Amino acid sequence: MHIIRYGEGWTRRHFLSQMGKGVLAAGVLSPLIDVIGRNGDCSAAYPPELLSIEAYTKGKLKPGDVLTADNVDLVKDLLDEVAYWQVKNDKREINLIATETDVSKLIAKPYLEATLRNRGVHQVGPDGNVWTKDGKPWIGGNPFPDAKNAVELLLQNALTSSTLYYDSTSCASKEWETNADGDVDYTYEYIFVGYRTVGRTTLEPKPYFPGHEGQLRINSSLFTSPEDLSGNSSLEIWSYDQHKLPKAHAFSPQTKRIRSVPDYARFETGVPGAAWFSSDSAGAGDPVYTWGNFKVVGHGPFLAATHGNCHFGYPNWEVPLVGGKNGKKYFRTYMELVPEGYVVELEPTGYPNSPYSKKRAWFDARTGIAPLIVTYDREGKPFHQSEWFYDYAVKKPGMEWPEGMPDEFWASYLNMHMFDMKSGRMSRMGILPRITGGYINSIDDPKLYYEFCTLNAIRRLGR
Repeated sequence: MHIIRYGEGWTRRHFLSQMGKGVLAAGVLSPLIDVIGRNGDCSAAYPPELLSIEAYTKGKLKPGDVLTADNVDLVKDLLDEVAYWQVKNDKREINLIATETDVSKLIAKPYLEATLRNRGVHQVGPDGNVWTKDGKPWIGGNPFPDAKNAVELLLQNALTSSTLYYDSTSCASKEWETNADGDVDYTYEYIFVGYRTVGRTTLEPKPYFPGHEGQLRINSSLFTSPEDLSGNSSLEIWSYDQHKLPKAHAFSPQTKRIRSVPDYARFETGVPGAAWFSSDSAGAGDPVYTWGNFKVVGHGPFLAATHGNCHFGYPNWEVPLVGGKNGKKYFRTYMELVPEGYVVELEPTGYPNSPYSKKRAWFDARTGIAPLIVTYDREGKPFHQSEWFYDYAVKKPGMEWPEGMPDEFWASYLNMHMFDMKSGRMSRMGILPRITGGYINSIDDPKLYYEFCTLNAIRRLGR
């Protein structure tokens, strides 16, 4: 007789029990970080039903199937309410793929190595920031791979997300703004740069960029198209202190001047037609303590685009489109069953004029990445949804491969959806091989600081 060790509903009861106790302890069968530390594979931490969409749905869905309005109710509990609405009512389709259990294919390798190497080194200090136990700034990797509460989840995300888990990144991006039907009203091309000043694992000197230990990172962007925006650039210098908003600057080639960007601009669209605010750009999006009333409101599996989304085989890297009235509103997205995650809710306590009442961020327990956030209006209704698409990219014949990249690497940012539930508008973003102006993508390039991350740099770029 075959004995079923984990009967029907066992994992659901496990997660409900954890939630009831207020406990965050990643891993169901064994502590997750211990399992990952052995060989990089997370399989031993979970029963089969959390590692396979086919097992989870008892054979009703399997890798290779496509979620449509006809079958999406089978996994309604695995999707956020906006994604469910998109599939059910707006003709979006989502391809299901097998769950990836090799965590080295779900996060940047230097970041994962630093996470394991520095385990137990970091703590939340009396000021609420992350410090090593001898009082120094973060030295790299996920400081809380076995996070015990919502604050630790948000802090590790705030340290890493805008540099996309590398010491530096440049993303040659294109953005399409569509109306509710999916018709494109505006397109933009720009390069986004993130440069880490502490917690460095690859760029020398490490772990700190001398003279910048009081900063967390520097972000920069430069528009290259359309012509009337070309040369407009911006610079954000983020304090290490998670109570302080970044110092934001913008350069206009028309006035030849740099101006300071006011804090309230975090809740405004940056360009005509956009369906998102600056505050939507990551799991926290803003310094952690400009939000508050943190709590974990969900614990268990969910669907997310955490791998399978490499688009380097498509001409000019432009992903096929689906859904909307015209059939061209959403990227064709590949999602896996994430075996365990947390949903963290936070409220904009530092923004009296915020249009949001709260934000929810979904965290993948295996990596700490937040591939999905949903914000809610003042009445508590869904407002903006943000999705990030990832993959472990492997070079294949016929691909237009990113210049200067190794033949295999974890792609920290491939495409994004930013969706406005009120208007039905969509902002789609994705990286291209090269954008107007000749800019390309890069990872861990030390030259990015001098080329993009100073006031002189954005003034020079905008000429």
